[in-house]
Amino acid sequence: MARRSPKVPWSQTQEGVTAYEIARANAQRLANESGFDIGLEANDLFREWRTMALPRRENRRGFELQCEVVSCESLDRCQPGHGPRS
Repeated sequence: MARRSPKVPWSQTQEGVTAYEIARANAQRLANESGFDIGLEANDLFREWRTMALPRRENRRGFELQCEVVSCESLDRCQPGHGPRS
């Protein structure tokens, strides 16, 4: 019996990578405007990338620790508990 090749997750397909680039740019824009960290995670079931505002670093739990964190590019605009310095 021939072995089936493993299914590639949507987030690793060309469509998923293109959607990631758009979602990453949107998350960076949100982080720069607000000064808060923005989380970015793939949802392969619904074929989408989710962005969500994250709480302060010391208050993050569960999935908030597993998603990609997008921080504000300007350190002067970062809110307390957010950004690369916290």
